[in-house]
Amino acid sequence: MGKRTVQVALLAATMVAAGWFGATKLGADQAMAETTGAVQAASIQNAVTVGAEGTIKVEPDVAYLSFGVDARGKTAQEAQQASAAKFAAVEKALYETYKIDKKDVQTSNFGVQPEYNYTEKDGQVLKGYLATHSVRVAYRDLAGIGKLLDAVSAAGANRVDGVQFGTEKQDQYELEALKKAMTNAGAKASVLATSASRTLGPVINIVQGSAANVPIVTPNFGIVKSAAASDAGASSSVQSGQIEITTSVTVQYQLK
Repeated sequence: MGKRTVQVALLAATMVAAGWFGATKLGADQAMAETTGAVQAASIQNAVTVGAEGTIKVEPDVAYLSFGVDARGKTAQEAQQASAAKFAAVEKALYETYKIDKKDVQTSNFGVQPEYNYTEKDGQVLKGYLATHSVRVAYRDLAGIGKLLDAVSAAGANRVDGVQFGTEKQDQYELEALKKAMTNAGAKASVLATSASRTLGPVINIVQGSAANVPIVTPNFGIVKSAAASDAGASSSVQSGQIEITTSVTVQYQLK
């Protein structure tokens, strides 16, 4: 009986001790959390956060030409065969005359759909089918874009959906834009610090935003221009201009 009493007493003492140590640890954790929060709050109070952009304008080095062939027929098969015949001539101009690599040519749209006429008497009446085959071509001879459009037009392409200029050096130009963004961020933060009678300290945190590439797009009037240019004995003229690459950053600086 005495032995059992001793065991119970020891167990109770152990539980009390465990509870005391647990409470002590909990109290220490809470104190640490409060201290960390206070430090963070003080850090925020002694910091300035600014957002800035960096933009550079560069010459494009690639153009993406979108054009295609539309062909009609009384049946879907007839329309598709007519489209295939025209497009074969377009491919010959691309691959044989202009030596364009096949990896730079991608089909963007292909299909056959019915076309209807509508009258009050008969309602919707099938008049035939339209076959469409469109491609997107990456072309790097920017000075020769007009001649290429003339060539595919003469070969059978009867629709140009547009020309978009871009760059294949996106990563390189993005780094340059980032440098400008950081310079602009530093200038903004310096003005704010001076206005607050403080001194700008080191960078605490940086968040990079996504880069935006603003391409130049020429609308779909290429075939009309091409036909007119052919009559005048000159090739179509397409201007490449410049493209803008913009990056953004959010930077937090310490204030002294």
